[in-house]
Amino acid sequence: MALAVAALIALPRAAAAVGSGFEQLVTQVQSAIPLLQGRGSIELPAGGSSSVGAAPIADTLPAYTRDPQLKITGKVPSFAVQEGRSLQVVLNGAVVTTTPLDPSGAFNATVALKDGANSIALALIADRDVVAASSYTVVLDRTPPTVTVTQPAPGSTVDARNFVVAGTTEPGSTITVNDRIVVIAPDGGFTDSFAAPPGSFPITVVARDRAGNETTQKLTVTAQQVTQTIGVTVTVTLDKPTVKPGQGVLATIYVVGVTGPRPGVPITLSVGVVPIGTAVTDGTGTARMGFAAPSTEGDVSVVVLGAGSSGRASLTVSAR
Repeated sequence: MALAVAALIALPRAAAAVGSGFEQLVTQVQSAIPLLQGRGSIELPAGGSSSVGAAPIADTLPAYTRDPQLKITGKVPSFAVQEGRSLQVVLNGAVVTTTPLDPSGAFNATVALKDGANSIALALIADRDVVAASSYTVVLDRTPPTVTVTQPAPGSTVDARNFVVAGTTEPGSTITVNDRIVVIAPDGGFTDSFAAPPGSFPITVVARDRAGNETTQKLTVTAQQVTQTIGVTVTVTLDKPTVKPGQGVLATIYVVGVTGPRPGVPITLSVGVVPIGTAVTDGTGTARMGFAAPSTEGDVSVVVLGAGSSGRASLTVSAR
């Protein structure tokens, strides 16, 4: 009983000690980080709403850049510009500069970014209190994207009416082929069909990443007008005739001429009226292409064009 009474007496003292230690810890953290040294109140204009924000607003900052020197410009809302207030710029947790506010609220500063992601905070300061703050993230990327052209091979002969340019690049980049934008897949792969006048034909592939870095690949092929072969047959088979909306489907295409399988034939596949992509038949006259089933239910035609002929297969989309 005596021990229980002693424990009850000691509990408030222990709680007080823990509370005191926590307050000391908070004080130490606030001393180390300027942006945590208090929250000051702001004087709103007469009749103004209490939800009006006073945070500094930066002009458009790039999400990605290749320039390590980043100039920051912006403005503090006019009602928040008061005597004794200043702007503090914090880069990756370190205070870069603290400057008095311009009477108009405009500000500018230049910071040196590190490679990778950079955290930037703009704080409106009154004495040691933070009135309001805004934060941004800018990625410094100075590495040009990789780009590999897998088709056609340099110096090869292609069908002037329809040949394929394909390759891979860094995901998120943009690709242009002879100044024509080509859509890339999420994994960085790209493919598209082109036509060219007969003769020597230069191809320039440019990959540009989100920071503006560029990589260029150049090659030259010989475009030749290919005579259409009579009797070419294009056959399309699907790995499943009935699928659910959005389910993956694999199409296998066979191109056969009067002399047998036709290798190296560019083909284009569409689902209904939606173009899916292009491919080229291999040595056995075969090409395979995967696609996602349409989101709407019903019957749809899978159409393949190649060598002046076409083939089709029927696909049923059902949620049941």
